[in-house]
Amino acid sequence: MSNADGDYAVRPGRREDAPEAARLWMQSAEEHTEYDEVYRTSPQAERTMRRFLADLASGGHAFLLVAVEPDEGGVIGFLSGELREGSPTFSPKTWASVDDIYVAPEHRSRGVGRELVRRCREWAADRGADGVSLQVAAGNERARKLYRELGFREVSVYAVSEL
Repeated sequence: MSNADGDYAVRPGRREDAPEAARLWMQSAEEHTEYDEVYRTSPQAERTMRRFLADLASGGHAFLLVAVEPDEGGVIGFLSGELREGSPTFSPKTWASVDDIYVAPEHRSRGVGRELVRRCREWAADRGADGVSLQVAAGNERARKLYRELGFREVSVYAVSEL
């Protein structure tokens, strides 16, 4: 599905999209390192993400959505994750849990992230999920603002204490 201006399309990811999505994931990790050093990657990170994202593209309970330039151009953004059951101690819920979402900086403010999330919500609803969940870096104010605008609310704080 293309956006109204036809300058990008969002579609389900395929195995062959994994290398470009992994490259974008590496850019995301680099940006996130500016928020906190906990996001620093391992030497094998890109190779690991290529494999992981390729597996997501062919899984039934996982998802990889990609935003591409017109005429099947390069991947300019992606969203990935999987269906997860909530804690058995709370009311039962199934979540489409977003592990990663990223849009290349030169393609931001064009609605790409919004469209990726919208398509994720459709995917989740088609599978009977109760909602969509995600984590966001505390310092990523731009993303936190977008998620609030899209109807997400913050319900937990993820904290670390390194030894």
